[in-house]
Amino acid sequence: MNDAGEAMGYLWIGQDVTTDPGAWWVWDVFINADQRGQGHGRTTMLIGEEYARSHGARSLGLSVFGFNTGARRLYDSLGYETTSVKMLKRLD
Repeated sequence: MNDAGEAMGYLWIGQDVTTDPGAWWVWDVFINADQRGQGHGRTTMLIGEEYARSHGARSLGLSVFGFNTGARRLYDSLGYETTSVKMLKRLD
């Protein structure tokens, strides 16, 4: 929320679908286009990490598209590690 009480985006996190109750997942994160590049994504992720930790999470996973370089830089800077890579070759 901004100072005027308007939503600037959202974060949806919760337990992963695995049997490990300490494994949590970022299901979706969105910052309004006009609010990007101002540190709101970083703040949102840090608040989400603290929330997850306070509810028993020991890990927090997420997926990010390879072309989303801004988000990938953010997650790298927050200490997220790449755990898998999917690749595609167009055959047209």
